[in-house]
Amino acid sequence: MIETANIKVIWNKGAYDKITKEVPDHIVYEVARETLDLVMPTIPERTGKMKQTTLARGVQGGNKNYRIGSYTDYAKYVYVMPDKTHWTTPGTNAHWFSEYWQKHGKSIVDSVVERNKLK
Repeated sequence: MIETANIKVIWNKGAYDKITKEVPDHIVYEVARETLDLVMPTIPERTGKMKQTTLARGVQGGNKNYRIGSYTDYAKYVYVMPDKTHWTTPGTNAHWFSEYWQKHGKSIVDSVVERNKLK
């Protein structure tokens, strides 16, 4: 015998929008922000301009669609330099965003989601 129950959900004012719109957007922003903050030491540095402009640009976008990058016109060339490049600053590399994300992306997402979970 299977019994079913009728369940009625009554949302507190603003709760539905917060759960379906605000929280996901906030989480995506925080993932981008944390990625930017953590990747900074791996951005190649000769004069420091590329790091400075990347940080100055910060996280751009909205509505669960964010991006991070640099204002310097030469960042797109440095980003794709070959592995054999002799970097002047130890610990830096090309493909800094994608390499960092491959290694640490899951832990960044897990950390952000944990901090923002509903209580």
